Amino acid sequence: MITLLAERLLILGVAGWLAVWFWQRLTWQQQQQKLAAVFYDLLRHQNGKITLIQLVAQSQIEPEITRLFLMEKAQFFGAVIDTDNDGNDYYQFPPI
Repeated sequence: MITLLAERLLILGVAGWLAVWFWQRLTWQQQQQKLAAVFYDLLRHQNGKITLIQLVAQSQIEPEITRLFLMEKAQFFGAVIDTDNDGNDYYQFPPI
C-alpha cells in the first residue's frame, strides 16, 4: 500500500514538474516572438534607433527579459549604444 502511494506521488510530482516546465517554455517562446515582432517594427520605424523603454512599453514584457533580448540583438547586429541630447541611452542599429 505504501509503495503504491509513493509511486503515485512520484508520478504526480514528475507530471507536475513537466507541466510547469512546459508552461514556462511556452510563455518564454511567446515573449520572444512578441519581442521580435515589436523589435523589427521599431527598427523599421525608428531608423534603427531603439531604447529599452520603447521596447518595454510596446511589448508589455518585463524590463529584465526585454533588456536581455535587446542586448542579444545589439550584439548580433553590431549595434552601438549612444546617448541623445536629453541624456537618454539608445541602441543604434545598422541601416536595414
